[in-house]
Amino acid sequence: MHNLIVPSLVLLLTAAVIFGGQAFNESRLDDHIAESIATALDTRDAVEVTAMREVNKGYGICGTYRLAGGESAAFFYNKANEHLALGSDSRRYRNNCRTP
Repeated sequence: MHNLIVPSLVLLLTAAVIFGGQAFNESRLDDHIAESIATALDTRDAVEVTAMREVNKGYGICGTYRLAGGESAAFFYNKANEHLALGSDSRRYRNNCRTP
């Protein structure tokens, strides 16, 4: 019985660390995207990212952002190389986020 308990606990602990780390990274991704948008726009206004959805098998994020002043627009964020494209007219946004 003892030989079954220890490996089971190690397996459960490993799963908790892996899935907990992924959840933590996803919550930080919103903040990272908001900071990237603020840097690209050279603003100190608060940036809120909304309507986010994963594309390209999870390698990209499409969504919209809104500044504290009311301005809002679409964005595409590539998680693999951390490139950001602002506006629905950008080539990267059109290629990755628009549905045919």
